[in-house]
Amino acid sequence: MAHIIAASPQGPRASDYIEGEVLAQEDNLVLLCLVCHKIIDSEDSAYPPELLHGWKRLHSSRISDAFDARPLSDRVEARGAIERYLQSNRATFDGFGPNSETAGDPFSDAAEIWKVRVREVIIPNNRMILRIVDANSTLLRPDEVVTVERFRIHVEEFERRHVFDMPSTAVPQFPIGMNELLCEGII
Repeated sequence: MAHIIAASPQGPRASDYIEGEVLAQEDNLVLLCLVCHKIIDSEDSAYPPELLHGWKRLHSSRISDAFDARPLSDRVEARGAIERYLQSNRATFDGFGPNSETAGDPFSDAAEIWKVRVREVIIPNNRMILRIVDANSTLLRPDEVVTVERFRIHVEEFERRHVFDMPSTAVPQFPIGMNELLCEGII
């Protein structure tokens, strides 16, 4: 983590005009690898604050474009956007989940694969599904809003169990209505 404008008066890109609290805020911080941090701080005149702020804005924009959901034009497009995430989760659950064919096999590594896939596939997919649906909530019918809220509860409790290792005896099951969400008709 590097300061864009130095936190100390003698540091790179230091400024007498900015107060200490401002220098410690997120807007004045940038994440860099160790090598880039060293280069940027040793050649500070080649890397003015405006350039570093620009890099940060560009990077933030790229991340936002990659991970944020956007409003879509209709129910068909919205269903298409969530379909691949639902299919990926289904394949993972069927292949390695607690009800899979290999789950009861003491010689299978399905339980370990399940733990990894929950964190690397299912949880990120669930969050992306929620982002897409939330960005397109105006396309949902009233009954689908209820299904999405049930899914949200399922997601939160599932994460509580699998990420935070909090005992949860009642993780609500995946609401079957999610399989038909945005599939039929118009609002």
